[in-house]
Amino acid sequence: MFKPDPPSNCYTVNQDLSFEDALLYTAHLLNSASATALDCREHLQDHDRAKIQAVWHLLEIAKAMVDRSLECLHPPTA
Repeated sequence: MFKPDPPSNCYTVNQDLSFEDALLYTAHLLNSASATALDCREHLQDHDRAKIQAVWHLLEIAKAMVDRSLECLHPPTA
């Protein structure tokens, strides 16, 4: 049976996407991934629940870094 090679890049980014919009979209993706991880955690056994908790923690760290990057783009004025 013929199996075609999977495409090397299934997702492409619009070249006109600004840096800030890319960070905002990334923050949204990380939020969704965190929510999904927490939802999945409720349906797992204890040892797998710990793994999902670790993944959630890493996603939250990444989200914090993206949020801080966005804050740096628009520092508060005193």
